[in-house]
Amino acid sequence: MKQEITIIDIARKAGVSTATVSRVLNGTGKVRENTRRKVEAAVRELDYQPNIVAKNLSTARSNVIGVLVSDVRNPFYANIFVECEMYANEKGFSLLLYNFLDSESLERRCYDMLLAQRVCAIVHIGGSVDRMDNNAEFVKKIEEVSRRVPVVTSAQVNGTQSRCVQVNNERCMRKLMEYLLGLGHKRIALAGGRENVRSTWEKRKCYQEMLKRQGIEYGNYYIAESGAYNEQGGYLAMREILKKDPLPTAVIAVSDLVAVGVVHAIKEKGLEIGKDISVASFDNTYIAEIMEPELTSVGNDYCLLGRRIIDMVLGMMDGKECQDWDELPVLIEERESCK
Repeated sequence: MKQEITIIDIARKAGVSTATVSRVLNGTGKVRENTRRKVEAAVRELDYQPNIVAKNLSTARSNVIGVLVSDVRNPFYANIFVECEMYANEKGFSLLLYNFLDSESLERRCYDMLLAQRVCAIVHIGGSVDRMDNNAEFVKKIEEVSRRVPVVTSAQVNGTQSRCVQVNNERCMRKLMEYLLGLGHKRIALAGGRENVRSTWEKRKCYQEMLKRQGIEYGNYYIAESGAYNEQGGYLAMREILKKDPLPTAVIAVSDLVAVGVVHAIKEKGLEIGKDISVASFDNTYIAEIMEPELTSVGNDYCLLGRRIIDMVLGMMDGKECQDWDELPVLIEERESCK
């Protein structure tokens, strides 16, 4: 019989104290990054399985659903979490939020921390699940966890037992492009994001297809990546677009948050939103309503999205055969930023 590995064995292997091992495994207290890596390497090498996880598997499920979010400061993620939480509460469940702040190492550790909290299921929104090239280590982690508890993600993770409820980005972009083309725009720019992020790649693909269908072909001339999905990223991307000649007559930002920076850069150039350059965006969060001028934005029914996510979780917990879902209706709010 294989000898049970304990945190004492981990501590000896990593050359640290058992208290340090405990802090790493539970995600509590401050631990230096190089020390954390030593402990994590020892955990993997010794194939350590926390007793609390084994206990969770042999007892009745809890009523707590763990939620991993890329960055809850982003109103898109915040909206989804709030709607999930309200609906889960109606069903007698509570949510435990872990915000991994776009850190891949913290993202993976969050799975272990949630299992240690004996959650009955995990919802993962953003981060590595939205990458075009899921690395093998991440896929392995999802597969291991999805064998223990149901895992619902915001994008497909092939090779795992997880299921996804996702926004159809191509459908959203098609709606937005049809709107701008209908206003007579021909030079339309796309600002923000990274091509290796699935949601951005899908938007870009549809954007280029829609232009080509209209006989408008300027390749990537009016596309500028931002790297960061925030105001600064949008500002830097728009600065690059403003160097183009001729200037675009309309700009699509990959999110409302990115649009804040886009608008800042346009105004800084002395141009008027809606008159010189129209601006549209994705997500339709509160940001679109408080901007000056108010921002045209395409989004989804967050209430329905939250309900679909939780219904998927509950269905998987009950052993039902659940399928991936992306049938959210697309909603566009026309505001003053587009003419």
